[in-house]
Amino acid sequence: MTWIPKILAALLLIIIAPCYAQNRALLVGIDEYQYAGVLKGSKQDVEDMRQFIQSVWHYEPHQIRTLTDAQATRQGILTAFEDWLIKGSRPGDNVLFHFSGHGYYLPDINGDESDGYDETICPVETSSRSGMIKDDEIEALLKRLTGRQVTIIIDACHSGTVTRSLARRPFNPTVKVPVFSTPPSPQRLTRGFTKGLVQKGFIATPLQNVIAYSAVAPNQQALVDIEKPYRGVFTRLFIEAIQEKRADSNFDGKVSHAEVLEYTRRESQAYCDRQPQQCQLKKLTPQLEIKPDMLAVDARTGIARRMENTVEQATSVLAHDNKAHLQIQILPQNRFHIGDAMQIRINSDHHGYLLLFEINSAGKLTRLFPNQYSKQHGKQGYIRARQSLTIPAPFYGFEFIAEEPLGKGLLIALLVEDQISTIQAWLPTAFEQVKAREAQAVLQQLRYQLNQTLPQYDAANRPVQWSLAIANYQIVR
Repeated sequence: MTWIPKILAALLLIIIAPCYAQNRALLVGIDEYQYAGVLKGSKQDVEDMRQFIQSVWHYEPHQIRTLTDAQATRQGILTAFEDWLIKGSRPGDNVLFHFSGHGYYLPDINGDESDGYDETICPVETSSRSGMIKDDEIEALLKRLTGRQVTIIIDACHSGTVTRSLARRPFNPTVKVPVFSTPPSPQRLTRGFTKGLVQKGFIATPLQNVIAYSAVAPNQQALVDIEKPYRGVFTRLFIEAIQEKRADSNFDGKVSHAEVLEYTRRESQAYCDRQPQQCQLKKLTPQLEIKPDMLAVDARTGIARRMENTVEQATSVLAHDNKAHLQIQILPQNRFHIGDAMQIRINSDHHGYLLLFEINSAGKLTRLFPNQYSKQHGKQGYIRARQSLTIPAPFYGFEFIAEEPLGKGLLIALLVEDQISTIQAWLPTAFEQVKAREAQAVLQQLRYQLNQTLPQYDAANRPVQWSLAIANYQIVR
């Protein structure tokens, strides 16, 4: 009977077939609020995101659940998160939660917020007194997705002094801060900041398996794009950064999360510069909560990229613009024989703190500046605009001499225009070589620190201001 072997073969294929990771997405978009002002473009964000994750991240239609307008109640969102994302997935799966709509704030109860307020997202029935979903609740749900690769995207306002004042302004359907039809309950109308304090985003502590994007810093307004068919500014930029590879700043054909953040920040601010009345002269600073070692993950594939050497790691993780027109000149040239002396000349159009690193052909990382010799002569790392700095300076009492390993190396200069005491605290000691296998972690942690947002007294958070320049050299016999 020939059918028995066929059945056995089919069963065998089922048993030995590999278990591929599945996808689960929950997309929420709300325009028609019951008690808060209506919005434009949130449902379009859901449609745009649905098309994006199908075409780029290869989600199947049956793996996507959407909640829009009346469907997107507090209970509806939490139940879908519980049943569809948590219970409906298993370790190894990919999980996505995207929310487009109003964001607001509530007084912090458990004391985990440095400013005394929890960020919230606003379901459709949100009023000034009830219905919101706190960031703490979202974070608790995320912690139950152990073993999944989770992406969360929040295209909504966070909170802050800006939101407090908007309740008394005419409602604007292109600004994602609710103006309630009933007066808000009395609350403190200002938010105190501590100088130098780094503000967290929507997720307080980065989780190893969670990549969390949000449209703006904690006290900024997320906006609806009025230059195109109505849609969220951030959702549009996030999609085009990855789908069209517009964020690929080093032209390697891949788009890292570091590059996505860089692109969305740059283009968000460019949009705000074009629309100052809509932005109310404030900044747009997208946020990314992510473990440092995930910064180089390819956002198109969601897979950690295997980089062949530390130089490739550096150019991927540290990809950034150069607004300060920072320049590295290698003297007398960039090709050296064993025993030749090297000097490095730095110029910048801006004041700031200089960090200078070398990566040799073996992938070892060394911090060259600031160092103990420069500090002895009052050079703590701060350089003046349009004043050349030569390293090593004559008073160092030594030279940089070319030695093995032979091959190509890289010099990396960063000019940071803000205080960098927290960054310097964990940097490797000057002239101490960091092994290649550890260098990537140093670069990732450096970029993570530079990604942070500093609070300002004008209530408009902005990112750390820094510039990057690189130069190649070669050592031969």
